[in-house]
Amino acid sequence: MRGIRGIKVEKIYTHTFSGNIWSTGYFGDAQRPKCWIETRVNETCQWHEVDLTDFSTREIPFPAEANKPKSWLTGIQNIGVFLCLHTGKNPGIEAIEGYDLATGRKVYRVELTNWIAVEGIYLRTQKGDLNLQTGIYETQKSIKWQGVSFESPQHFEESQPGLEAFQKLFEQKFGETIAKGLDYWEGSDKLIFSYYLYAQGWKNRLRICTFDFQTLHEETLAEGEKIGFQTFQIVNRHLVYIRDKHELVIYADI
Repeated sequence: MRGIRGIKVEKIYTHTFSGNIWSTGYFGDAQRPKCWIETRVNETCQWHEVDLTDFSTREIPFPAEANKPKSWLTGIQNIGVFLCLHTGKNPGIEAIEGYDLATGRKVYRVELTNWIAVEGIYLRTQKGDLNLQTGIYETQKSIKWQGVSFESPQHFEESQPGLEAFQKLFEQKFGETIAKGLDYWEGSDKLIFSYYLYAQGWKNRLRICTFDFQTLHEETLAEGEKIGFQTFQIVNRHLVYIRDKHELVIYADI
């Protein structure tokens, strides 16, 4: 059995944004990882960069054309790549757009309705391999590039059979009744859970445990309307998550 002795979690960074954190992504490279953040106040959007090496923060000049519906796809060095979406109730993809995240300038737009896979700096499509740095189709070459290392947790919906086992476990160990869903990540010596409880309103809880379910850290991330759109991720062995839609929090050595 693994005990708590010698295992710890250490908060190394927090930053509160004035707007609601709407979306996040990662760019840069393995040596200089960076986090892209989009915040919104009413209909006004703003992009931000957080350097995950020295934790400096700056605003990225926001391009007016980026106000159109889009979704983060990936980050290639200093280029943020987005899926540009049609407006409507069921928005499909209409194009791929690349933005220089140093200047906020749009580098390219490529009309595209579907794609197969992201492979390194290339997007594999039925038309060929699209270089995501340049927006040009080309014969795929072997380019050595190591992107930002990050992991997303496993997600269990309310209707999935895997959630029931977690519900029973949490009732026995912690006296909590999980509802709605749960995110789960297993590291070398820690387990991380983000899950939802209902007690006179919805709560999003975070719990970090040892392998024998001794709690190292727990907190309420948000309640009610403050529950955000993002769950946690592991970036270069750091735990990164959002609290109350406004605060970016990072723990080291996860």
